[in-house]
This record gives sequence, structure tokens and C-alpha cells, in this order.
Amino acid sequence: MFCINWETSWLGKGKQAGIEALAEMMLALQKMGCHNINLVTPTHYSAHIVLALDIAASKGLRLPIVYNTCGWERIEILKMLDGIVDIYLPDFKYSEGRMAVKYSSGAQTYPEITKQALLEMHRQVGVTKPAEDDLMYRGLMIRHLVMPNQISGTKEVIQWIAENLPKDTYLNIMAQYTPVYRANEFPEISRMITREEYKEAVNWAKEAGLTNLDIQGY
Repeated sequence: MFCINWETSWLGKGKQAGIEALAEMMLALQKMGCHNINLVTPTHYSAHIVLALDIAASKGLRLPIVYNTCGWERIEILKMLDGIVDIYLPDFKYSEGRMAVKYSSGAQTYPEITKQALLEMHRQVGVTKPAEDDLMYRGLMIRHLVMPNQISGTKEVIQWIAENLPKDTYLNIMAQYTPVYRANEFPEISRMITREEYKEAVNWAKEAGLTNLDIQGY
């Protein structure tokens, strides 16, 4: 209900491209000097992406592959990507299924499925740390969007990460929630977050012992 890219996700803006064309796009990005190939919400095209990667790699693609996802992933698909994906960049959007149902297409099982997905992602790529050039090349990078009125269950999300993954797991605590698309239909999410709400989230993460935090200044 608050998708910032709703023109793409709901209206289908964009253009079609075949597997060969996708491979050439990846090679063009490498030639331009991009640091990685960032695949956003890719799972429904994962088979096509793997085929394109095979072609691109045979022609010299060497960039890290970033799997940029909402976190609601099937374990059997993730296991097929083991050894292909270098950086997993999942969201952990909600701690409660009832919130996922209300704001994200009836995704009742979102918390349970995402937790299992995060564990599998960590098993594959481990904790991410910057290299000498300050870039990331491998690892799990979790994002959590702080929402107004504790809609996303930030404290519970942080607690789960602290209890089930290493304390130095990378966590980006995102402050940029914006009430777009249909958010204004829901009074509880029809505003930006406050400074106090974001500061509270950061304090929860520090109190939980998490040490690899990406904090957006407040």
C-alpha cells in the first residue's frame, strides 16, 4: 500500500528484454564502472537471470551479483542460487503477519518465511564486511524500514536478528519512509516517521548488541 516504486510494481512501467539483451546490459554496466549487478525483486525472473549471467560470465562479467529482495523467498529457490549470488540484500519488513496482510498483499506468512530465508542467505554468504576499498563484495545485508506507529515491529525485528544471527550482521535501519501510493488511505501510516521514532529504533539495535549498523543520520 506504500510502494515507492508503484509505477513499476502496479502499473507495469518498463520495457521487455530478452535473456541475451539482459546479459549485454550487465556487461555494459561493468564497462561503465559499476560496482555490482543489482537485481531488484528478481525471483519471478530468477531462471532467466541465471541464464543471462551464464552468458555474461562467459563474455567476461566479473562483478558481484546483488540479490535485492523483499525477503519473502522460497528456500528451494535460494538453494538453487547458492554459489551464484554474492550479496543478499533482503528487507525484513514486518515482525507480524497481520501487518503484512494489511499493507502487503495479504502476506500472512511473511515473518516466518523471511526469517527462514535470512538464515539460508547467511548460511550461503555469511557476514558482510567492507573490503580495503570500502566496497562490499560478499555477505548478507539486511534492511529494515522504520514505519510510523511501530507498524513494522522494529523492536521485534531487531531482537530476532540479534538472537538468531551474528551480532555483527549488517543492518541498515532505514529512515526514509514516505507515505506514497495508497498510504493516505491508512491514517496510521499517512505521515513520515519522527526523529524520536528513528532514534528509538537505533537505540534498540545498540541495546540488542548489534555492532554492524548502517544508521541514517538523525
